[in-house]
Amino acid sequence: MRSHVEVLARAARAIHGTGEIADKLAWVTEEARALTSASFAAFVGLGDRVDMVAAAGVPVGEIDRFARPALARLIRADAGTGVVLRSEDLSLDRRHRRFLQRLELPVDASCLAVPVMGGHGNPHGALLLVHPKPDVFDADDEASAGALADHLGVALDNLQAMERLAELQAVQREIVHQLQEAVQPPAVVAEAAELGVHYVSADPSSPTGGDLYDWLVLPDGDLHLAVVDVMGKGVGATKEAVSVCHALRLLTLDGCPMEDLVTRADALTTAQSPDLVATVLVARYRPADGHVRLAGGGHPPALVVSGDGEARQVYAPGIPIGYPGAGTTRVVELTLGRADTLILYTDGLIEATKDILVGLERITRAASETAQYPAPHLARALVERSLSGAMRRDDSLALVLRRRVPPGFESSPPLGAFEYRFSPSLATVPLARHLLGDWLEHLALADGEREDLLLVASELCSNAVRHASGKPGALAMRAWADGDALVIEVEDDGAGMELTQRMEDPDLESETGRGVYVVRALTDDLTVRRVEERTVVRAVRRAVLPG
Repeated sequence: MRSHVEVLARAARAIHGTGEIADKLAWVTEEARALTSASFAAFVGLGDRVDMVAAAGVPVGEIDRFARPALARLIRADAGTGVVLRSEDLSLDRRHRRFLQRLELPVDASCLAVPVMGGHGNPHGALLLVHPKPDVFDADDEASAGALADHLGVALDNLQAMERLAELQAVQREIVHQLQEAVQPPAVVAEAAELGVHYVSADPSSPTGGDLYDWLVLPDGDLHLAVVDVMGKGVGATKEAVSVCHALRLLTLDGCPMEDLVTRADALTTAQSPDLVATVLVARYRPADGHVRLAGGGHPPALVVSGDGEARQVYAPGIPIGYPGAGTTRVVELTLGRADTLILYTDGLIEATKDILVGLERITRAASETAQYPAPHLARALVERSLSGAMRRDDSLALVLRRRVPPGFESSPPLGAFEYRFSPSLATVPLARHLLGDWLEHLALADGEREDLLLVASELCSNAVRHASGKPGALAMRAWADGDALVIEVEDDGAGMELTQRMEDPDLESETGRGVYVVRALTDDLTVRRVEERTVVRAVRRAVLPG
């Protein structure tokens, strides 16, 4: 007989180490059988652990059908005090007697049931030991089984705590998600504008803070944009940021001149929150001609990126809300070209390196290098590149506005529609892309737009090849102009793909999903429909042709 100290040491390593709970239960039952020379050993889960069972030398089905009901009644009758049940106690239940009969054991077989108690006083289950001969288990056997049961009880308590923590974290994540959705403005569709935004909190465990944005299409068709950075973190800062955004929005809707926006917002918000301090940058964009007016309040400079990737900083001077003399020193005006981009952001992107000048240089370079990205992905790339390798000390937010208008009417009109039928083989995809590329050469497309459309076509064709039946000539690709938009349509005779409402980053380990993600990122509209047992996927990119 091994010493109790050795049993405790072995149990500590096996039960409290890493590993699945099922493996630990299996170890406990085998160890209990070896320590006591029992013929059969089992862990029988009770209460919240009724789904757990482990058996050594006995069929699990017999445990579930007979031993579990008997132990549940007897241990519950014992009021959860953890008293060990012996043969004479267990034999009082007919289901236990039936259990012995099913195992072809005599009625006087030695039985020992040691409750596995939780720290709350309720049993997680019981460790059941059985030997065909009577009076086999002695005090040492009972002590050894009790030591294993005590260790297992602690392990199950820890598992229960982890499960409750996971449930609590899931609830908290959902609450935070709902809070973020509540404070973020709904998506807008603005004329001649492509919008994107990305936010990262300073503390991943509390993903709300004082960085917030707002966008709104005004009654005259102009687009109102605002980025707010409130001093502080957490829900309190979020509340104050919301009040500043709402003040700026209401003042704008009320016709307040941009020169006075920050001053009046300061008066409204600090009257309710005297300690509030916030930097702000407000933009008003006129879609008809790309004219932009910027009003600042102590905020980092905006970035303007041309279509060819040249980036420059644009300062809108002013004093932050909450400071004496809060307001805009001068409203700055500029005009966005056809593919120019305006970027507003918070200081978390430039202070991560501790040197603001280095941070400004870094974000300007990143904006230039990612100028061709779609607006949502450009916003994300700016945040991730600015924070890469730096210590995150503040919330970070980037808001992107790209001017999206068709090219000038002096461009040549498009030719007739394009159509190409091909067989479902990956070898045919490059040819389909090449033929479409020849057709696109006759259209008034910028180089970047042409490459994006060819990538969209490649991904749609590859997807169609995967879903097609394999019959020759089963696929078709079509393209045509629709006003200022270009439409690409791919048809196959298979089940086709499914689209989700929200576009999320694909799983890097997944073999599928990334193509659809790319297509959705590079187009304005993506639809899938079934037409006479065929799947038709249509992608639309707007503002690429003369209207």
